[in-house]
Amino acid sequence: MSSKDEGVLMVGQGVYSMFAQAVLFPLLAKRFGCLNIFKITVIMWPLLYFLVPYTVLLPRHYQTFGICFCLFWRTTAQALSYPPNNIMLTNSAPSMLVLGAINGVAGSTASLCRAFGPTITGLVHSRGVNIGVSGLAWWITGLVCILGALESFFMEEPKVDSCITDLIDEEAIDDHTMINPLSINAAIVAATRPRPTGTDGLSKGPKDPLHPSDEHRA
Repeated sequence: MSSKDEGVLMVGQGVYSMFAQAVLFPLLAKRFGCLNIFKITVIMWPLLYFLVPYTVLLPRHYQTFGICFCLFWRTTAQALSYPPNNIMLTNSAPSMLVLGAINGVAGSTASLCRAFGPTITGLVHSRGVNIGVSGLAWWITGLVCILGALESFFMEEPKVDSCITDLIDEEAIDDHTMINPLSINAAIVAATRPRPTGTDGLSKGPKDPLHPSDEHRA
């Protein structure tokens, strides 16, 4: 495969990835739910990693087709597994107030795996080539994916309304317990303001309709 063909293949992968995330994933998520889509896609990953090394055994005029098929498989699994993972992570937060910390830890962990993953896989691949097993890195990665696929069967889809309800309750409590500073200033000014006095030297307070003054009694 020439460099030009590889470039065209990469462009096609990018376009299809955007289509899968923007169009295909919302339709499937609405029909099957995020958790079911996540389980299906993580099961697809081990099969893909075990299959890729055998593409070299295809006839030469079929190898390009095999590579394109595996790339299509990988792009589909990636586009359908990452979004539900992020959605379920957000919905599983006990409170929206700690959502930033959870997303920060998840993003840092993913970046750490992206940093060490290629390094470790490259070392395993070099070792496999030296011993005559070129698919060693692919098969070990497939075993890791099997562990993730088994773990997905113990996952439960969180309730979306719980986080929203907690946030509304916390905001309501804050609104009820918070004292308006303007009300405090108005009360202080009213308490310290001198009250007007009449000709008899008595202060003129507000008239109480339940206790009429002597003028009204007369």
